[in-house]
Amino acid sequence: MGATSGLGRGVAKRFIEAGWIVGVAGRNVQALNELKQKHQERVFTAVIDILSVDAPERLHELISQTGGMDIYLHCSGILRADEESMPIEDEVLTAETNAVGFTRMVSAAYKYFEATKRPGRLVAISSIAGIRGLESLPAYSASKAYDSTLLEALRQRSRRDSLPLKIVDIKPGWTRTPLLNSGRKYLLEMESESVIRGIFKATLHARRSAIIGLRWKILTFFERIVPGWIYERIHLDLWK
Repeated sequence: MGATSGLGRGVAKRFIEAGWIVGVAGRNVQALNELKQKHQERVFTAVIDILSVDAPERLHELISQTGGMDIYLHCSGILRADEESMPIEDEVLTAETNAVGFTRMVSAAYKYFEATKRPGRLVAISSIAGIRGLESLPAYSASKAYDSTLLEALRQRSRRDSLPLKIVDIKPGWTRTPLLNSGRKYLLEMESESVIRGIFKATLHARRSAIIGLRWKILTFFERIVPGWIYERIHLDLWK
């Protein structure tokens, strides 16, 4: 889900090149068709807007086309960053996409695995931005924290119900994709290809969560242990 640009598109290509049967979904019809061109027999497409109420139905139609689902990978999200004015409409759209849309699709995928009892993986890209609140990105950091909490709750639920399902939370650091402002240099920014490789590997092998990038693993370790009364006094420039 979210295979038409950025990390989602890159990971979709990896699975296609590795010989998987892949269902790719997003809003850009041309981008979906480009993914399908070289491997007509193994790539199935669906135009899905995660903000639409019929999105779960469209997902199930795509699952039927592929003959079933072993892995659901959610890569759909947005980042709006206007630090000075912080428009309310941008904050609301961010929350609707990264939290409401995320809930709609991840819940639909979970219900599929719950109903079929099929062994599988439910994998979603959240972000290191969700580890603590970020003054420059309030709705974005909050929505990513929500995503991680939802995945944890579903993991707990799946264990309670003894489902043969792995639920994986993947947290990349800042990655150079169309999601980022092209005129800015971000903190510890990484090239997309290395992150795509990391996501592909984590999708197949991670047990619960994976932070992509060694420097981010170190930074987030210390970020987690900083007391709140100190953290709220820290000003961290995320870009320049």
